[in-house]
Amino acid sequence: MLNDLLFRLRALFHAKTVDGELAQELRFHLESQVLKYLDLGLSRDQAERRARMEFGGLAQVKEECRDARGINLVEALFRDLRYGLRTLRQSPGFTTVAAITLALGIGATTAIFSVVYAFLLRPLPYQDPAALLVLNETTPKVGLVSVSYPNFLDWRAQTHAFSQMAAVHNEEVNLAGIDRPEDVSGLAVSPNFLAMLGVRPLLGRDFDASEEKPGTRPVVLLSYQLWQSHFGGDSNAIGGSITLNGRGFTIIGVLPANYVSIEKASVIEPIGVWATDNPEAMNRAERGDSVVIGRLAAGTSFTQARAEMQSIAARLAQTYPAANDQFGIALQPIREAFVGNLRPAILVLFAAVIFVLLIACGNVANLFLMRATSRAKELAVRMALGASRGRIVGQMLVESFLLAVFGGLLGLALAAGGIQGIVRLIPSGTQAASNVSLNGAALLCAAGLVILSALIFGLSPALHSARADVQPELRESGRNATVSRRQNRWRGILVTAQISLALILLVGAGLMMKSLYRLLAVDPGFQPEHVLTMELGLRTAQYEKPAAMLNFWQRVLERVRPLPGVESAALATAVPLEDEHSRADITIEGMALLKPGSFPHPDIHVVSPEYVRTLGVPLLRGRAFTDADSESAPLVAIVNAMLAEHYFHGQNPIGKRILFGHISANVAPKWRTIVGVAAGTKMYGLSNPARLEVYVPLGQSVPSQMNLLVKSRNDPAALTSAIRIAIASIDKDQPISGVTTMSQLVRDSVATQRTTLILLMLFSALALLLAAIGVYGVVSYSVAERTHEIGIRMALGAGTREVLRMVIAQGARIAAGGILIGIVASLGLMRLLSNLLFSVSATDPPTFAVVAVVLAFTALLACYIPARRTVRVDPMIALRHE
Repeated sequence: MLNDLLFRLRALFHAKTVDGELAQELRFHLESQVLKYLDLGLSRDQAERRARMEFGGLAQVKEECRDARGINLVEALFRDLRYGLRTLRQSPGFTTVAAITLALGIGATTAIFSVVYAFLLRPLPYQDPAALLVLNETTPKVGLVSVSYPNFLDWRAQTHAFSQMAAVHNEEVNLAGIDRPEDVSGLAVSPNFLAMLGVRPLLGRDFDASEEKPGTRPVVLLSYQLWQSHFGGDSNAIGGSITLNGRGFTIIGVLPANYVSIEKASVIEPIGVWATDNPEAMNRAERGDSVVIGRLAAGTSFTQARAEMQSIAARLAQTYPAANDQFGIALQPIREAFVGNLRPAILVLFAAVIFVLLIACGNVANLFLMRATSRAKELAVRMALGASRGRIVGQMLVESFLLAVFGGLLGLALAAGGIQGIVRLIPSGTQAASNVSLNGAALLCAAGLVILSALIFGLSPALHSARADVQPELRESGRNATVSRRQNRWRGILVTAQISLALILLVGAGLMMKSLYRLLAVDPGFQPEHVLTMELGLRTAQYEKPAAMLNFWQRVLERVRPLPGVESAALATAVPLEDEHSRADITIEGMALLKPGSFPHPDIHVVSPEYVRTLGVPLLRGRAFTDADSESAPLVAIVNAMLAEHYFHGQNPIGKRILFGHISANVAPKWRTIVGVAAGTKMYGLSNPARLEVYVPLGQSVPSQMNLLVKSRNDPAALTSAIRIAIASIDKDQPISGVTTMSQLVRDSVATQRTTLILLMLFSALALLLAAIGVYGVVSYSVAERTHEIGIRMALGAGTREVLRMVIAQGARIAAGGILIGIVASLGLMRLLSNLLFSVSATDPPTFAVVAVVLAFTALLACYIPARRTVRVDPMIALRHE
């Protein structure tokens, strides 16, 4: 049979001949394979068939070697694909494990790339978006602030760096005339706003230039979503009317479905209508909720535009010092307005998931190296019969590519589910979140990952296999000691790299966990438990006078307080953690006269009695407001502890007086007496310091928009319906919006950190598992290769402990190298996390120590399992292994 097989091999290759020495090696190889299968209990025929299959069958060997006679490359590729599929099908365990490992890496990377694309790469639906900049005013006390409308008019008149500028004012409007009134988001914009962006209405017309001036007739553009939900997509809505803030607006157009702005908007009105309703808009010192968007002139760089605008700001500060002293200008690309502070977290997560993919590729590369060793005899026979090294490398790369494709397809399924979970974790209200999907860009990324992964895990094993010497491999029945040592060394390097990458991820997750723990431990200055909050705005004409507004607010409290389950209720213009503010300069009686811009500039909160009790703000000194603090009573205020410390220098501030604004010789000062000192509250997030705060009673300063706070004995959300009914009984046209609990606001305030931590923990756990599998695989395979040696040691008297120590020491060396390299790399890379950490150093020693111990324990456990299995083998069986 064997002689006949060799004869058939010579006949297959015609000009290719097998010399005598090589024929002996082939004969020896085939005989050893047949004997091996006979020992396993197979019949002679079965053993001979298995021996032929060791190198893929004669027909396949013939196809492998025909490249020497000019086989068509396309035909060769298809044959390689068919053979690769057959080879992977014959090893279902290897194929399944490798495909799942790749699927985890490719799926996670594709899902995170979808987030990166939506936030950082997706083209904005504007004409030449790279030329669009967002402009804010800025002050050293606060940072970015809104833009004064008169300042915007001067910017636009004096700039040469921008071809166009448009003001954008964000506002909430009352949409009435429907079953239940609702607050919708709106924008008041300069008439050239949409044209500057390159956006055309889907239906109707854009604003015209005449609609910039105050007194313009009320017209409005609807968002596509509002048009669909409230008008059923009826084109006849154009020319119809809609009631906003109690006034009729003519609908002149509908925006495209894909329109997005830096602020969500259901309706857009010309800025002339807003200026008509807000006479204070022309007050240069009034800075509402406005920004400016500008388009750079052709040939103008960002640096040139910034320099020009800073020069304009300096001139305006000199011309109008009372309103503009210490106010500058900040510019940013329009994409940054969409991304906000999420960019660092997104990039960190993308880097983390790339690490996971590399670890997964390292595992699959190790599997291929181990598999290549078991296929060494087959590959040696192929090369002995004429297959070139390039042909061997090509065939193994095709197998790698097929495996990567299987992993990629499975990874896409995992990515589809992962994207849905990630979207739910993204902070609500983030504009780009709606664009996160498994779109064409994500599919293209997945395809690229498949190709890249195939090269990463397939190229090295293929090159190692192609370097093998044919005759030594056959002479030693497939055991080439040099190749084995080289492959073992390479496998060890791969696992060391895996452990290093896993340690980096674990350190990052550990730092984020510690940061979030400390962030949640911060005292917010109030007690959020069992408190419900909602927004109310009085925008209709019947509430133009303060007396009407005050009457409404008092009636709200009268109706809500008696509701079952309500402990207390209060009203406030701002709620902690909502980033809402109204600020003003104050003058403290007896303070030296200060120049403009250097006065104390606290947040001003208008609150009703029981605010302190309802929200649980500690009152450190003095008293809370009462119903007696009315318009006819002496003006009073409560300050927070920070203001008391900064400006009263340890003195008791109770009885001291403050004044909003500055002392004027033409106006009699309206001094307010400080009657209490409250603890500072975290108005702008738990990670941001408390600011100066002044509280004034509702009876002495009546606003048109407030937040209702209700403290409940049980679940506060259960009160929502009853509160809606109570408010509707007062005025059915007044909408309620922003219904949430204070506990939810606390959770939302750390949403970015929590999302980053959750995903980092998932990736770190996956990396730890894959690294442990890598260590296990290397040690297990090494033990299998050394079975004969271990049998001799045990036969000569080596005990279980010595064998365990020998095997575990090998894995321990790999783990120690990986941990040391990972620690050094982490010391540098963790600095990239600094912006995401709170009260934790990027090189926190306890975190590094704990992670190193966890990783070392995991690696040793992965070593112990195969070592323990080995010492249970009978030495006589181990000696017969070869």
